[in-house]
Amino acid sequence: MEKLYTLKEAKRLLGVQTKAIQRWDREGMIRVVRTPGGRRRIPESEILRIQGEEKRERKLYGMRSHKQKEVVKNVKNILAQA
Repeated sequence: MEKLYTLKEAKRLLGVQTKAIQRWDREGMIRVVRTPGGRRRIPESEILRIQGEEKRERKLYGMRSHKQKEVVKNVKNILAQA
């Protein structure tokens, strides 16, 4: 069975705020599992997928700062909605 992370654990691993993960869930950008009480749990495969995307972006764009990564994510989100 795949390991599931709490939002607190996932945000620490991904370097984002809780609100970002909640927004990704609402927008269907990340797969989450709900507990019987309705809490979000993030599968390890999703953590690894997102970390892999960030590594590709850094390599592609030579990104180093958190702010620069956020700009790229925002642009990708806007393009995905278009």
